[in-house]
Amino acid sequence: MQSRISNLSRTVGSRRAGVKASLAAVALVAGTLAGQTTAAAAADARGNAAPLSAQQRSDLVEQHLSIGRTGGGQVALVNNALADRGVTSAAAPGAVTLSWKPYTTDARYTIVRGETPLTTTKPGQATFKDTNATAGSSYQYRIIPELKGDTSTARTWGLTVAVPKVNRGETEAAAVQRTATTQAAAAKPATTTLTWTTFIPQKHINQPIPKACKYWGKKYVYGGDNRDFDWKSSRYRTSASAVITWKSRKVSGYTSVKATHVYKKSNKKLVAKKNASAKDMKVKKLGAGSGYADIRMVTHSTNPFCSGIAKVKGAIDGALTFHITRGGWEIRSGNHRQMPNHEIYIYNGGRVTWVYKSKYSSPLCLVGSATCDLKNLTGYYGKYK
Repeated sequence: MQSRISNLSRTVGSRRAGVKASLAAVALVAGTLAGQTTAAAAADARGNAAPLSAQQRSDLVEQHLSIGRTGGGQVALVNNALADRGVTSAAAPGAVTLSWKPYTTDARYTIVRGETPLTTTKPGQATFKDTNATAGSSYQYRIIPELKGDTSTARTWGLTVAVPKVNRGETEAAAVQRTATTQAAAAKPATTTLTWTTFIPQKHINQPIPKACKYWGKKYVYGGDNRDFDWKSSRYRTSASAVITWKSRKVSGYTSVKATHVYKKSNKKLVAKKNASAKDMKVKKLGAGSGYADIRMVTHSTNPFCSGIAKVKGAIDGALTFHITRGGWEIRSGNHRQMPNHEIYIYNGGRVTWVYKSKYSSPLCLVGSATCDLKNLTGYYGKYK
């Protein structure tokens, strides 16, 4: 069974045909989930659950959680994180109901909790109820398709589900609400980090502007960072980071410029090493409020061995204004010179979301708009992974 499940765990695809019947099955359990939050809230009030605060309601929306009902009318904690793909979970005290959109009308799925297979569904079945879920526990479920025929839209789905536990003197409605708000609050990261780095992908690179630098021509090369886009890498030319602490609305800025290395082109022996100043690198908080921060970043660094020509000095250069929230981000304005590579990413809640990647156009772009158009950053936006 384990080897079969391992094979099934691949992400694969299938056709869209024949989903209407399966959607009807999904509706039996999941159809009432997203649309009955208001009714559930009224039931909570009658069940002695405290009214949700504005912050709690915001947290639930942000984490794609809601308080609804199962097809049998039981109050449940609903996870809608994958609802746009037809997948939901509804956790009531002692039971979890999973619903999904099959890739064909006769598709079968294996349901796995943790590493334990629970069942293989009948053809076309689109729901499963785990009645052996322990109240107060948290489980990782996988919904794994059995591959047959056209599998171009088949997917393996994963959901983490918290099962409500009714404490002494507490109603089921109150227990579900308490579990929902606790899970939503716990999922919120205390900090979010925005990082903008530049790097030279080659191991070595020529200096393209004659007589602009102390070391130029056929005898010398400059050291690069020898990497591709990689948020984990510590090799870069410039780096600017903003760490947002949500509770205090504080933004801490950090900037760094790595040393420039010059090598003999013939044998790659080091000739000189020098650090450029980071004085023009900037990270500044423009404003912050409940759940948002506006940040200005400037990245600017010259080659410390280059004095330029006719007072024109090449530089890594760019600036942006960034609006960041607990749920997403937007670059409201900004541009940069098209040399070297640029990458922008956000670390939030243990996950990395890529904001922007750009490969360089030409080393001559270091001079600025006189030699290359600036790359426009305005309008990029998105949500976290």
